[in-house]
Amino acid sequence: MNRSRRKNWNTVNAASLARWIVLTGFLALMGLSYVYLTLQLYHLGDRKKALETELANLRMQNEVASAQIAALTSRSALQRRLKEGYLKMIPIAERNIVRLTLPARNQEDTVQPVSNQRGAR
Repeated sequence: MNRSRRKNWNTVNAASLARWIVLTGFLALMGLSYVYLTLQLYHLGDRKKALETELANLRMQNEVASAQIAALTSRSALQRRLKEGYLKMIPIAERNIVRLTLPARNQEDTVQPVSNQRGAR
């Protein structure tokens, strides 16, 4: 009777079962990786949009500051502030001015173009 019971048992192929378990685990891992990377892409897109908005705001502030600097350092604005007494300016003495002049170029100093001397040996 012991033999007849063994014949009725359904045998399980361990190699096939292990292969299916590994395959299912691999597919589950790939699915989770896909979901994680998709969410990461979404969050990085939001971050990029926020940084682009911040960059645009900073550029606009930079343009406003440049315009203010140009307006405050213009000749007319400086003269107006000088008349108001806000600025105190003194002329630069002639002995404090350094003038640079370019030396005259000699013909010998100029670089002559080199002709192709490949065949001339």
